[in-house]
Amino acid sequence: MRKLNLKWQFKGDKIILMIVVFLSLLSVLMVFSTSNMRVLTHLAHIAVCYALMIICYLLDYRIIGIATPLMLLFAAGLLVLTIISQAVRGVTIFGHDVQTFYLIGFLVLFYITNYIAHKYNNGQELTDRNTLYLLGLAGCFSIGMAKLNMSTAIIFFTTCAVIFFIAKIKTKWLLAYVGTGVLGAVLIASVVLIGMKSDRNIEIGRMSTFVNRITYYITKDNVNGYGDQMVLSRAAIARGSFHPTGPGKGVIKYRLPENSTDYAFASIYEELGIFVGILIIMSYLIFFYRAREISKDSGGPFGRLFAFTIGFWLTCQALVHIGVNCDLLPATGQTLPFISSGGASLGVSGIAVGILLNISKVNNLRKDNDTSPYSN
Repeated sequence: MRKLNLKWQFKGDKIILMIVVFLSLLSVLMVFSTSNMRVLTHLAHIAVCYALMIICYLLDYRIIGIATPLMLLFAAGLLVLTIISQAVRGVTIFGHDVQTFYLIGFLVLFYITNYIAHKYNNGQELTDRNTLYLLGLAGCFSIGMAKLNMSTAIIFFTTCAVIFFIAKIKTKWLLAYVGTGVLGAVLIASVVLIGMKSDRNIEIGRMSTFVNRITYYITKDNVNGYGDQMVLSRAAIARGSFHPTGPGKGVIKYRLPENSTDYAFASIYEELGIFVGILIIMSYLIFFYRAREISKDSGGPFGRLFAFTIGFWLTCQALVHIGVNCDLLPATGQTLPFISSGGASLGVSGIAVGILLNISKVNNLRKDNDTSPYSN
């Protein structure tokens, strides 16, 4: 009897795929134990995430790069629409608030890495004019995001700085970019803080909320209630530790605001304990390591830059989320990739990982051709 010949074989990074599957399974358990009425919606979001991941895995990332100018225009339009929208951190579609900053950030990062790679592919260096254009682009989008979502803006700004560092732009421009960003954030926060102390209503987006959270983190003065979620998050983590309650038996998580999104890690930790918590942290660190290895193996500048960018961007989101939940950082409202509920974050994360898996597939196929006895 002839054996069945399976022509299709997964050629991407299997470790990254296993990490994504593990984290998404944890997310189903977390959402079900938090609110079993929402688990079907969450499963639908995960299905969309996986579908987008498969599509992006099958499409050659170098071909997708051709559309980056259109992506940038779409990101700019979406940013303007988000700023003028009545939704808190996104746009309202069919009565539902959809967060847009993850998609905006991803599209702009895609454009910047492709722009730099295109220059290097043509044997060109980044001129001062090119550099100023990219710095201005990153700065404008960072300012636009900061108006409504400071934590996402900071992560985006930092990721851009890492890209510029890897791309080896001149040190003076990199220092100017970082220095201007830090100075701008301090000045805006100072204006808002002065207004709050003088009882003058100075509103710059959600900057006052950001300042209040920073103030609580430093002083621990919870008069205005901005520290409630941090206190409950610490309590949930302290209660879990070496004696977790078990799946579905958590108590503090029900009082924790946004227990399946902004405080997903604390919700899981209360029920599954320190060992699962460490396993989650290690998963993200291994994810970053594998993305870095994919970047090193890539045959072109676009693959090298974008693989590292995806790994850094998603891992940075995860570590900020975990740091907030553990009271190591001020409250930010950052979700946990592949674990927190929410269609927008899951969808964008699926696209990003799909492209990362495609880069690894291209790398592996190139290695197979190089080692083939017919390659010479």
